[in-house]
Amino acid sequence: MSGDGVDVIEQQAAATSTSTTTTTAVRPSRGGRARRWPWLVALSALGVFFLANVLYPSEDADIVWTGMFSSIVVAFVVVGALLTARVPGNPVGPSLLGAGALLATTVAIGTLAVVGAERGNVPVELVAIAAIVNELGFLVPIVIILVGIPLIFPDGKLLSHRWRWVLAAAASALVAQAVSQILTPGPLGSPEVHNPFAVPSLEPVAQVLGTFAAWSSLVGFVGAVVAVVIRYRRVDDVQRHQLKWLIAVAAVAAIAFPVAFIFPESAVADAAFIVGLLSLLALPIVIGIAVLRYRLYDIDRIISRTIAWALISAVLVAAFAVLVVGLQALLAGLTQDQTLVVAASTLVAFSLFQPVRRRVQSVVDRRFDRSSYDARRTADAFAARMRNQVDLDALASDLEQTVSGAIRPTTAALWVHRREGGA
Repeated sequence: MSGDGVDVIEQQAAATSTSTTTTTAVRPSRGGRARRWPWLVALSALGVFFLANVLYPSEDADIVWTGMFSSIVVAFVVVGALLTARVPGNPVGPSLLGAGALLATTVAIGTLAVVGAERGNVPVELVAIAAIVNELGFLVPIVIILVGIPLIFPDGKLLSHRWRWVLAAAASALVAQAVSQILTPGPLGSPEVHNPFAVPSLEPVAQVLGTFAAWSSLVGFVGAVVAVVIRYRRVDDVQRHQLKWLIAVAAVAAIAFPVAFIFPESAVADAAFIVGLLSLLALPIVIGIAVLRYRLYDIDRIISRTIAWALISAVLVAAFAVLVVGLQALLAGLTQDQTLVVAASTLVAFSLFQPVRRRVQSVVDRRFDRSSYDARRTADAFAARMRNQVDLDALASDLEQTVSGAIRPTTAALWVHRREGGA
């Protein structure tokens, strides 16, 4: 009887051990699948996207726009897959991946609409559906990028449940715009096919829905900006630096795109539009850096250098223009040669570069890169004090005080190597 009890206990222990071993062996496989599926989605989306670009009629394609848009799609898809695999609990990664996949799918559907309209053997209703989906398909990723991600960045959570109304406003804008697009008569999409679903009698309703979509989308965008500002004021230093990455790129886009629309069909508009597209390309990259906290605190230096070089360029260009105009007025009676004026203005602007750079960089660092500014001042002051110092004990004491005041370590010690038989 005792032997049977021992056998039963041994069998239960063996079964428990086997069950534990089996469970442990399954977990890595599940984790591997969780890390693989984002990359499978990314590869599928990129495959569909590049196939659509191959099938798109070459005479209608814009190489510059295609290259830029392809880079944006690749950035969103790749960074989204990386964050989804590396930080599975954060919805920022799936949001980026979903936005990139939707952009790729939208391009593919638009290609189907263009090819179907050119061949003429595809039912017009199917081409119209593809054109409508193509137009509305670009709106969903834009709402995800400009409203959804700012609301949950960087930890993947809303500030509170009350902020769901911003998401509701953005979703209602999408629905209203879709219904308005379907009901409104007129050509659809790049193929410019006739809308077979339009209801002329409901065109006033479609216009009301379009106005509602515009205002509700504006409410969503403003709400997302307010959420970022509130979060920036509430969070700790780490999340504040994460938000700086997002704010820096979003600020560039918020300036560039309005400038492009204010000055249409001009060189300024073209340059601003390119800068805006580059900011969209940088957006997923900086989000990935912020979420993964890779070189997180470099953002202060990047912002400082960007602002400084923008100001330096503006000052030098303005100085060059003033010098050219002024010298032309002064030398008009002496010479008609513009080469002398341009050469003199260039030399003066070049001589101003270093003084202007030092002054502007110091002012900007004091405001936007305070830690580096203070560290540089501390190092310069220490070097000035120690330039003529020959007393080793005084040097050691001053060095320890400087380090303690700059970085406040818990302990500090100075080790001095002495050669054998010498000082």
